[in-house]
Amino acid sequence: MVLNNKMCLDFLRRNKQKIIQNVKSKSYEDDDLSEIDSLLDIENKSKYLFSKSVVETLDSIKLTNEFDCNILRSRKTISGIILLNKTELYIFNTCGDNLRVIYFDYSVENDSSAVLIFTFKITENEKIVLVDYNSEISKKFLQCIIYLDFLPTEIKYINPKEKIGNLRADKIINKTDDKFILVTKAWNQKYETLPNTKYLSRAHWGIRWTGKERKIPTLTFIKASLKEMEKQAEKETKR
Repeated sequence: MVLNNKMCLDFLRRNKQKIIQNVKSKSYEDDDLSEIDSLLDIENKSKYLFSKSVVETLDSIKLTNEFDCNILRSRKTISGIILLNKTELYIFNTCGDNLRVIYFDYSVENDSSAVLIFTFKITENEKIVLVDYNSEISKKFLQCIIYLDFLPTEIKYINPKEKIGNLRADKIINKTDDKFILVTKAWNQKYETLPNTKYLSRAHWGIRWTGKERKIPTLTFIKASLKEMEKQAEKETKR
């Protein structure tokens, strides 16, 4: 992937004020419109670039329309930008008990972007409030946040004007002035502990394969536990 000025971030910079006014015009009358300005302050947000291998596995995180938003209370990332590719991204920002999200789908040919804004009300027994509702886009964002904050990941930094990777493993050329955080899979790494030592494996969410012949991926809560072991790198297998 080549990151350059023909991507959504550049479109947002060139049209920021116009986008802000457009989003404010779609907001509820009692909305705090100052939240919109902080939401679209893209210069001060961390930029997470999801690798191709991660994007291809997001659908394995199964969600329903009755998804409990309280899980979002435990996330580590308060605000940021998630890039799925050059043209699709999510901008999110925490405002009190609410998590505001804007989705952009940029068209290079027309130099325009589809814009969807929605809000997660992270309080007990309250669900999702959306404007321009699209359930698949909101689910994809939840899958991204779950992967970023609750599943094992390896994080690499791609500095401006830097190239990493190769043709076999997510080659990325950054021609922009932005610093990106590349989020990749981490389950093929080797983890070791010193002999006769123990460590605490923190509680987390993981994918467990269930059902007949273990073909159904299920998001499962894994309790914290005390470990004393050496874990060799696992080989990826097709399910």
